[in-house]
Amino acid sequence: MHPTKPWSPSPGAASADYSGDYSGFGTLEELELCPSPDLPYSYAYIPALYLAAFAVGLLGNAFVVWLLARRRGPRRLVDTFVLHLAVADLGFVLTLPLWAAAAALGGRWPFGEGLCKLSCFVLAGTRCAGALLLAGMSVDRYLAVVKLLEARPLRTPRCALATCCGVWALALLAGLPSLVYRGLQPLPGDHGSQCGELPDDAFQGLSLLLLLLTFVLPLGVTLFCYCRISRRLRRPSHLGRARRNSLRIIFAIEVTFVGSWLPFSTLRAVFHLARLGALPLPCPLLLALRWGLTVATCLAFVHSCANPVIYLLLDRSFRSRARLRACGGAGRLAHRISSVSSLSGENSSVFRSTSCSWGRAQQAHAASAALSPSGGDRGQRSTDRKEA
Repeated sequence: MHPTKPWSPSPGAASADYSGDYSGFGTLEELELCPSPDLPYSYAYIPALYLAAFAVGLLGNAFVVWLLARRRGPRRLVDTFVLHLAVADLGFVLTLPLWAAAAALGGRWPFGEGLCKLSCFVLAGTRCAGALLLAGMSVDRYLAVVKLLEARPLRTPRCALATCCGVWALALLAGLPSLVYRGLQPLPGDHGSQCGELPDDAFQGLSLLLLLLTFVLPLGVTLFCYCRISRRLRRPSHLGRARRNSLRIIFAIEVTFVGSWLPFSTLRAVFHLARLGALPLPCPLLLALRWGLTVATCLAFVHSCANPVIYLLLDRSFRSRARLRACGGAGRLAHRISSVSSLSGENSSVFRSTSCSWGRAQQAHAASAALSPSGGDRGQRSTDRKEA
């Protein structure tokens, strides 16, 4: 890997060299005459992490979308948020192979400026949508636990869908600056171009504002909601085990999101302040900032595959529905193979055994359970009917 040439803040900065952080969120320009080598072996482990997150996130989020979209009957309010959250994560992970290829090529972007702008737009939009949807889930739980009676007119399927549509509208607006200020920038030493951001002060200020609106504000809303919920749960309450389990799952999702994106957002804010000249940094801190952004970006990108894993580990209803769907698919396959093999008189008992007899025993329970953070018992369903 080649060290980056120094960058000097001068009127001729438009022709300066750039150093890539392989993050998909732009480039880290040198604010002083400092050498900026890449993080050791980043060209090897960053593509591996991105591709692993892509594989797990694609399968997991696609399965969540498929499972919820195929559900018959009325959908729980929280399931609406989970469905849209899975769509946002799915859009995010679809860009990861592009950034994995760029990282493996030492930062060179081989896909053209159109895909560069589109990928940055998708990343910014889905990141904003994910944060706002998580805030919406927190508000929904707050209304369900703390303001149950007063919030009845608000906790309707129509309001939940309207909220999600509003979130997507804001996410599209949050992604628009990427279409304007991001594009191909030259790499040092005539090694091609990378997908990065223009050194524009207006974009730095706008990026700081977007960090405030898409991370700090949703985080504040989430903390407020869960503080009030935790105070309510300390009192004698009518909440059953299913409702408490629902809160535990959503809390795990929120904590995972904050733990994954807080380092990136903090370092990115420092980076924007440094480029605006509000926070001068010496060379060692500048290098540490760049390396820290590289690691924090990997952590943030890997988060796109975390939610399905949380559902699988913590949500018994999700596991039951996943098993039921898997067994149903195996049963249909066994029926087709049995029909074909019966023409030749072959015994198909082996295939019939794959139809998961244990799944039939759980079918009545699992078919009526909600996917997302919800328990599957009767007490939970009766509570939800009262809330509706």
